[in-house]
Amino acid sequence: MRVTAVFPVRRMLSWFAPSVLLGACAGAPPPAPLVRPVAGPTISLLVNWHAKVLVDIHDSIVLSLPSGDHQVQQFEQNAVFTLDVANDGAVSIRLDSLTRHPSPDEVARVTSFQAAWTARANDIGVNAFRVLAGGEFAEGLTAFVRRLLPRFPVGGAHPGTMWSDSATGAVRVDIFTANERRLATWTVGALTQGGTETGVSVRVRETFEQIGTGTQSGQQVAMTSQGSRSAIYYSTKGVGLTSAELVDSATTLISLPNSRQVVPTLRFSRASVRFVAVQRDYPED
Repeated sequence: MRVTAVFPVRRMLSWFAPSVLLGACAGAPPPAPLVRPVAGPTISLLVNWHAKVLVDIHDSIVLSLPSGDHQVQQFEQNAVFTLDVANDGAVSIRLDSLTRHPSPDEVARVTSFQAAWTARANDIGVNAFRVLAGGEFAEGLTAFVRRLLPRFPVGGAHPGTMWSDSATGAVRVDIFTANERRLATWTVGALTQGGTETGVSVRVRETFEQIGTGTQSGQQVAMTSQGSRSAIYYSTKGVGLTSAELVDSATTLISLPNSRQVVPTLRFSRASVRFVAVQRDYPED
């Protein structure tokens, strides 16, 4: 699949289309409850938990080329992560594999990079994850890793609880250094009973704005972006997170000020996530 724009747009599009949300925001306050918690069990990230995280991503990118034509790119990606939450609340995530299936006429590519991140169970907000290994490659996946887990307020949440978190600051978006403003609202559903299992869902709706600049082939490039995200996480009592559905969309304008060329870009991504509890393959300190 070849992009026929006058500059290489493809290089600006990260493997993970959700990377329009790349990087960690600075200056993010801790999540603040919007309503008083209601009675019920405390819901938070399960500690002493080890799981494989299986991710299937379906991406669509629409480019409006300078010629007036539109080009649609669609591809799928599969990733496997290892997630560990220790007794002391330390969270570690490691990328085990990443495979991209661009189109039927292209060969699937499997990444050979190693990447790892760390955070705390009571501090997994927008600026919490720190790259342990993988350099720029891992930085390019940080935002997606950040969205794998719900962000609970300090002390956890309860059925019926609603809270918000927000962030402003510098982020890395593909080749761009951008300023970003983000606002998310979270809600916890009612408890549900299925046989002997008790479950609960956590939903989030988030909006963001980004403005940034970068350099492409020696030319200055500017971008502005607006987008939204919604997600629902499912958890079972005593088991922890079991699955999640993530949906992202963004409208981005990429412009070359020197030539006055503008390329509008629409992105849509849907990710299905499964958490499979497994036994640790190493002893806990």
